[in-house]
Amino acid sequence: MYQSSPMSLLEPKPPHVSTTTMKRLATIRIGLAGFCRFVRITALSLLWLFSTGPTVSGQPSPVDTTNLGSGVHARMHMLLEKTIFKVDVLTLDIWLGPLETARLDSLLAGREFSRNLADSVATVALDSRNVWARIEFQRGVSLDQFLGGIRENLRRAEKVGIVTHEEFEAIVASLPRWYAFLADRRIHSGDQMFYRIRGDTLHTVFRSAEGDNLLDQVDVGPERRLSVLGGYFAPNSDFREKLVKSLFRGIT
Repeated sequence: MYQSSPMSLLEPKPPHVSTTTMKRLATIRIGLAGFCRFVRITALSLLWLFSTGPTVSGQPSPVDTTNLGSGVHARMHMLLEKTIFKVDVLTLDIWLGPLETARLDSLLAGREFSRNLADSVATVALDSRNVWARIEFQRGVSLDQFLGGIRENLRRAEKVGIVTHEEFEAIVASLPRWYAFLADRRIHSGDQMFYRIRGDTLHTVFRSAEGDNLLDQVDVGPERRLSVLGGYFAPNSDFREKLVKSLFRGIT
């Protein structure tokens, strides 16, 4: 007959865990996972808030930052790269108002990125009447290159009817006059452009890397608002897909 050794009698037996306890532990694990996800999203939101909020590169934003949205769907960010060598050209940050953010919260709840969803997000953005945007250039750009990029993206907006042909022609004709100060100076790495949209009023500021405002202009009219937002969110623009995808980072 088998006899237990004295040592085996001292070995602790594994505790019995009931099925109910196992289910409770599983529920706790799921709850902790959800809590960790919430903390991660909140941390990302706070990081974004303090990195691109009212102060930009250590300086106050030269355009109004009041009455803007909060949460993970209030802001979009992207890096624009050009050529096959993926040269960094600029970063773009967009901050939407509370109403626009609430529409995106409802639209994106529990959903993953898709082309159809990107179309819906672009529609919300194009309808926005309360937007803050900032471009920061990552390399030197000539005036011709800069204006050529604006024309290219604005033409895409015209193609789908975001702006009319007449509005497109009028804005394109005005660009050399608005940005004449860049003819000799060019755009330098660290230069920034700010846009503030309130209703159909567009406030534009071009700030040098040294902190000087080289352009401070206010335009009124729906075509001014749509020329900026259309350039970003028209189908096949340089910006649209990356901006929309940035809404899903840290969530999916």
